[in-house]
Amino acid sequence: MFTIAEAASYLNVPQRWVAEAVRTRRVRCTRIGKHVRFRPEHLEELIEAGEQPVLVPANLTALPTRRVSSARSRL
Repeated sequence: MFTIAEAASYLNVPQRWVAEAVRTRRVRCTRIGKHVRFRPEHLEELIEAGEQPVLVPANLTALPTRRVSSARSRL
């Protein structure tokens, strides 16, 4: 189980953000006395809830190609 500090590190967000998410009940957590803990699945749910759908599929064939010149052509 993760502490608030560990959860913040795992999510790469400030500890204040995690504490506020707990206070506003935007993230599931487990309370053990006065301590707040997170199971890995609690954090994964938060990550999945924040996923954004793709609106325009990537067109990888439209990427510009870079011309590679050989060393001989420069001589």
